[in-house]
Amino acid sequence: MSLLTRLWLSVVVAMVLALCGNFAISVYTARSYLVQQLYAQASDGATSLALSMSQQRRDTAMRETLVSALFDSGYFESIIFRDVQGKIQVERHTQAPPPDAPAWFVGVLPLDVAPGEANVTDGWSQLGKVEVRASARFAYAELWHGTLKLAGTQGIIGLLLCLAVGLALRWAQQPLQAIVGQAVAIGHRRFITLPELRVPELRIVGRAMNTMVARVQAMFAEQAARIEQLRRDANHDELTGLANRSLFVGGLRDALNDEQAAPSGALIIARLFDLAGVNRRLGRERTDAFVKASAAMLREALRQQDEAATLGRLNGAEFGILLPGCDANATETLCRHLLGEFNRLYRQEYVDHDPVAALGWTLYQRGEDPAGVLLRMDACLMLAETAEPPLAGNSGHTPYAAARNDTWLERIETALNQRDFYLDYFPVVRADGSVLHREAMLRMRDAAGQLLTAGQFMPAASRLGLTARMDLLTLELAMLELERGQGDIAVNLSALSLADPGFVSSARSMLRSAGERARRLWVELSERGIGAAGGVEGLADFATALAEVGSKFGIEHFGRHFSAMPRLHALSVDYLKLDGAFVADIDQNEGNQRFVKAVVDVARSLDIQVIAERVVSEAEWQTLSGLGVAGVTGPAVTARVSL
Repeated sequence: MSLLTRLWLSVVVAMVLALCGNFAISVYTARSYLVQQLYAQASDGATSLALSMSQQRRDTAMRETLVSALFDSGYFESIIFRDVQGKIQVERHTQAPPPDAPAWFVGVLPLDVAPGEANVTDGWSQLGKVEVRASARFAYAELWHGTLKLAGTQGIIGLLLCLAVGLALRWAQQPLQAIVGQAVAIGHRRFITLPELRVPELRIVGRAMNTMVARVQAMFAEQAARIEQLRRDANHDELTGLANRSLFVGGLRDALNDEQAAPSGALIIARLFDLAGVNRRLGRERTDAFVKASAAMLREALRQQDEAATLGRLNGAEFGILLPGCDANATETLCRHLLGEFNRLYRQEYVDHDPVAALGWTLYQRGEDPAGVLLRMDACLMLAETAEPPLAGNSGHTPYAAARNDTWLERIETALNQRDFYLDYFPVVRADGSVLHREAMLRMRDAAGQLLTAGQFMPAASRLGLTARMDLLTLELAMLELERGQGDIAVNLSALSLADPGFVSSARSMLRSAGERARRLWVELSERGIGAAGGVEGLADFATALAEVGSKFGIEHFGRHFSAMPRLHALSVDYLKLDGAFVADIDQNEGNQRFVKAVVDVARSLDIQVIAERVVSEAEWQTLSGLGVAGVTGPAVTARVSL
């Protein structure tokens, strides 16, 4: 029983007891008053009759007449005249009907009235005694009707008081409910603050809760800042702030293995000429300024590229650019533009020689070995260093030719109408090797019969505004699979779908109709896609829809925007899939080990699971297991676990 219910019951019981006590006292007082009035009536009647009889001396007939006259007035139950020896001389008793009141009421509240007595005299001689008993018949009726009126009045007063107490408690309940709601929100990892409470007794509690929330938020913010610094120290170049070689190569490995990424792309490396000589001739400060100016120029040049582009400093003199989905013509055009920008740095006297840098580029395709791509890249760089202009490239092979938007629209619409979409599954396991869930990847078969991965058709679907339809189809296929089999399934959806007005409502209806199956569904969005869709603010409705049916909600490719974690946990995120760039060769990278351990510790305190992506070796698996991750996925898992 809640505290407010107990308080309400206590007030009601006290009020009922008070009303009942007041009722009993009022009835008892009325009864006492009636008894006194009946006795006074009997005494007055006896005195009057005795006086009249005394004046008639010994006239017996007149005495009977006087007794009858008084008795016939109807207000007396009996009149008796006894002589001095106690013998009854005159006697009258009423034959009136019973009182107008229930028998039980008469039994509970009897009006026991003593008779009125008076002596009849003749001078100084006593002739006898008159005994008059007043009739209680009318008194019972008055007492009964008065009791009914009092009970009705008290009942109405009681109901009004109950209503008033209920309204008062409801008003008092609002700040209590606010405090309870805040406590429940904290239990669900949502830290909210309350406005100043108007109830003085609860104001102290509200302030204490708000102080606790502020301290917890400050603690998480401090942890997030510390981990963000760890990430930058472990994965970014100190001078330029760009990704270091470890993070850049990890991103390349992801691009070559991620089925959701573009199936091909370009890798560019810019090597600054004679950086050691520049340092000797111009000094360290000017050399650092030259390197930072080069980094800023490259960053500005890539600002117009796709958000998936990655820029990093591979070593002192080399910068790497990863461009998923870029073809040979666009890559060579960008490289020539970069050569012009490097020449501008020479004209601005950042460096004392021209040409400033050599650029090599090569195309890659999914499934290639990262080492092979880098070897091909080195060969292009060596050619570029002796070429005029200093640029060389290798077009490689693109597995799926680019097509115009209208062609893609026809392909995707045809596949949607014919429902030529399928889900392919990959295992996600716990650290001990047991299956956590199956991750579903969408496949499309086009009119030519070619099976395409999401990385091949989803970019076109995004441009054409078809992501919402594709994601709803993905949910539908996952629900059918959950109906057929056991275990949990995770699906990847696009954050761009959340901008569609009908997507969230359609997804909510589909999830509700799925019943218990929805509890075995894991839904994840890419951290990169969330940034492109406007941040975490737009996720609230979708996260709520998932929480309503018990589906799990996660963020994949997580780690580059760790500062958003306090806002993500407020959305009741259940798990995070750590970006493969931080997993690459983690068994040899102590900086990334510290970063992953810090992420796991903070996520565990928020009741969020951390799953590592793109695990390619047993050494990485064992290292991640030691760091406390809840699960792993990637080529090493697929090789060991069969679905």
